[in-house]
Amino acid sequence: MVNVKLENETFELRNEANEITLKEFNKIYTILNSQTLGKLEQYCEVFKTLGLPEAIIYDMENDSFIELIKSFNAMEISNELPAKSIEIKGYNYVAYVGDEFKFKTKDLIEIEKCAKRGIDNFPSYILSIIFKREDLSVNEHYEQSHLNLKAKLFEENVNADFAIPYITLVAKRTLKSLEDAK
Repeated sequence: MVNVKLENETFELRNEANEITLKEFNKIYTILNSQTLGKLEQYCEVFKTLGLPEAIIYDMENDSFIELIKSFNAMEISNELPAKSIEIKGYNYVAYVGDEFKFKTKDLIEIEKCAKRGIDNFPSYILSIIFKREDLSVNEHYEQSHLNLKAKLFEENVNADFAIPYITLVAKRTLKSLEDAK
């Protein structure tokens, strides 16, 4: 948490992954990947998403705003996968069995399709593809309505600190797979 002081008021800005919901992280991800917003405007939108009043943001001196960006970017993120399974609303969702996370080709195809569509909840959707409900068949798992439902469940039940390591792993492994295929 970063304290932002302007005039006589102090505002708190959440800047740790465990303080940011997955729903907020989806929005931040979309903002920071926007092709239409400039970098400073992206951070203004991120800070508004995290509850900092617009009037405070736009009234900050530039040096203070740059320091705020630096503080926000200092977020510590673990690359260690948090859990290989999670229970949500009485159902167990499993990302992998055994000691190591391994992708299925179908997962990568679904993630690639999702990335090409440019959906706003991409981080949640990645989790919905990776985590499979134990009591469903493979076909049921990949049904669009089920993936959409799981993305929403993840948005409502996990924070960014749970999602970021998986998203990072997906990005690294996808790039490596594409490089190895050349």
